[in-house]
Amino acid sequence: MSLTCEELMKFDLAKRLDQDTDKFIKFYSITSAIRNVDTFIRDTPSFPGSTDKIIRGELISVVGATLSIEGTLLEKEEIEESFQKADKGEPLKRKEQEAENSRRAYYFLKEVKEAYPSGIIFSEQLIKQIHKLLTNDMNYLSSTPGAYRSFNVSFGQPRKNSLCATQTDVESVMRLFIEWLNAKSESWHPSTDQFVKAIMAHYYLTEIHPFGDGNGRTARALEALILYDHGVNDYCFWSLANFWSTHKDHYLAHLHQIRQTSDPTDFILWGLEGYREEIINIKVKVMKKLKQLMFSDYLQYLLRNKAHETIKLNKRLMAFLQLLIAKGRVSSDKFYSSPEVIALYHKVSKTTRIRDLRTMLSHQLIKTSRDGKELFMEPNFGLLDGLWYKV
Repeated sequence: MSLTCEELMKFDLAKRLDQDTDKFIKFYSITSAIRNVDTFIRDTPSFPGSTDKIIRGELISVVGATLSIEGTLLEKEEIEESFQKADKGEPLKRKEQEAENSRRAYYFLKEVKEAYPSGIIFSEQLIKQIHKLLTNDMNYLSSTPGAYRSFNVSFGQPRKNSLCATQTDVESVMRLFIEWLNAKSESWHPSTDQFVKAIMAHYYLTEIHPFGDGNGRTARALEALILYDHGVNDYCFWSLANFWSTHKDHYLAHLHQIRQTSDPTDFILWGLEGYREEIINIKVKVMKKLKQLMFSDYLQYLLRNKAHETIKLNKRLMAFLQLLIAKGRVSSDKFYSSPEVIALYHKVSKTTRIRDLRTMLSHQLIKTSRDGKELFMEPNFGLLDGLWYKV
């Protein structure tokens, strides 16, 4: 049965899973894993200054990902530069404006959540505002920011005609879509609702294709907003865009296939697998940050108790290790040529510098590795695994 506007939002995931035991088991296995990781991340203490770098890095990554799906390719450094130019009020090139628009849209999602602490009330105006933010100042010939299209379109790879041929069709289906967004689902377990609803909303909006341009970006932003509205952690409520971008061909093929089957089950399951990947990546980054903080605390302990500890840490070694914690894995040449390290050793001999390095290596405070001829070093967070608190 081919998908039509009338059939678009009649899909019942719970009913479909009841008909396929393997998919039922797979669904609950994936969503259980996601909930467990998300709970760990949300329960991990976070405060300004401790996790800002992770969140900013994810924002830059997501902006690049959602734009790359549309064919706009920007390196992370270019996105960072576009943000800096926008903050200074400098004129932006076209690709830079797209990046800045995406940043504004994702900041807007946070503002919406703050405005609706008891749960977002979705509206056509809200979706139009997201679209407007994403497409402002882009001068698309076929699209007005925040306005539904008034003509039929074809989209996707391979190309397919929109289910909504006229503006009247778009307006009619969007009303149904908003009703669906605001309805409380009883089709699946409440703890999995946000993940399913987010992916299905993404799929539905791409099929409705209400705007002349920017539909994919709007759908992915809406997906992120639904996850955020349901309490998914601050780091990666928007991170599915990374997965869609990494697997762009598969992503577009899934969206095309649903048109023939009227069944988005496989797309939902695949999207959930992708979100599991993304949230695990965030957990790794959060764990790394925790280890940085714990390692720094351990160094402070060694410095305070050097009279009683085997590892005799002085202030110079402490400063060295704190700089290395901040930089992470780094070329030794680059590290030693940094202004901070040069200042640290400018009054002591080269012999002292070598002795310090040997001391840190012998006590496994740092570890080294080679990439070709280049020597790298980094803090040895693994040292913490062999320690325990002595009462």
